[in-house]
Amino acid sequence: MAALGQYLDAASRAVQTQNGPALAQLITTRSQQALAAVAQALQSNRNLNLGSLCSAKVPAPFDEIFATHCQCLGAIGERRWEEAYTALTNTVQAFVKDFKNQETAWSLAALMELVKACRELADKTDAAAVAAGKKATKLHDSGALLMLVYRNTTNTSVKSKKAASLFLVIMLFKIYFKLNTLHLCKNLIAAVNLPAFPAFDSFPMAQKVTYSYYVGRLAVFDDDYTRAEQNLNYAFEHCSARHPHNKKLVLRYLVPVKLILGKCPTRRLLDKYALDEYKDVVEAVKRGNVRALNDALQHFQVVFIMQGTFLVLEKLRNIVYRTLFMKVAAFSAEHNPSKANQVSLTLFLDALVWCGCDSEIDEVECIVANLIFRRFIKGYISHKSRVVVLAKTGAFPPLNE
Repeated sequence: MAALGQYLDAASRAVQTQNGPALAQLITTRSQQALAAVAQALQSNRNLNLGSLCSAKVPAPFDEIFATHCQCLGAIGERRWEEAYTALTNTVQAFVKDFKNQETAWSLAALMELVKACRELADKTDAAAVAAGKKATKLHDSGALLMLVYRNTTNTSVKSKKAASLFLVIMLFKIYFKLNTLHLCKNLIAAVNLPAFPAFDSFPMAQKVTYSYYVGRLAVFDDDYTRAEQNLNYAFEHCSARHPHNKKLVLRYLVPVKLILGKCPTRRLLDKYALDEYKDVVEAVKRGNVRALNDALQHFQVVFIMQGTFLVLEKLRNIVYRTLFMKVAAFSAEHNPSKANQVSLTLFLDALVWCGCDSEIDEVECIVANLIFRRFIKGYISHKSRVVVLAKTGAFPPLNE
């Protein structure tokens, strides 16, 4: 009981002196001292009235905030995750209610600690629910709760309250990505680009890197590879060298995007970040070997699906076909200079068979027709003579056009 009293006295001092960092340390759900203090007090008296104790120790309205926070800590200690999440929700709502009326942002750091705790505890609660055969709902609920926090930190005339705006956007991104509700991210991106939103350069580099990483991933899913490359490049280049794991996470999406745009990463880069799953893919793209690409995608299929890059890598097949066709066209032009812009489909078929792909002439014609349609190749097919007539200039446009 004494330890809990000391904890609440410290909370009272932080509130009365408006010491934001101290309040943030006290209100985190990760504090082993706070967890132990509440657990000890509840073990001594199961009927302990936390509301009355907090009212006696902590000035209003933080007495209510710490009462529900202590309930949360007690439930966490006993692994009663659903009760803990409910108590944390009440804590956040009470905190936001007071924060909205404050003339300064002195308690912003504490609010951000609660935001982190909300997402983490929602994950634990949902995991426990799934293990018990129940439906997971808390992460979805936490998204709505964090949106409440977001609105009260951005829709304000107090400029200092907006300092956590990008952090909240990132927290919401993490929730939406896990729930696979990516369409909800687009409104947040639009808000970040509004003039009323704080300048992007005003935020910490770590937040700018994380934001760019998620925006880049969203662009990948939208097939907007130029925008994806721009954001993922920013994330990779500005990510600290002290965090190689994070740089590797960025590369898992940046490498496929670069390949789609016709830019192959070096072997040294793949070795440095242990991106073994991409080594055979890159070699297949360079050589124009369709069979090698199929084998590489098959071998690492589970890895690519888990990363969410498998469908993007599947699109490399057209680029590999294009590379192989370019080699066939160069070979044909060298051996038949008078018809340098004409390529026999039979010759392309022979190249595919040599790569280990069982194909027929009709299938080959469909492949080339698709390449022309998607503007990987400029020209047309003479169906009667089974010949591809290439444009005399710019027959193979750059992939990033």
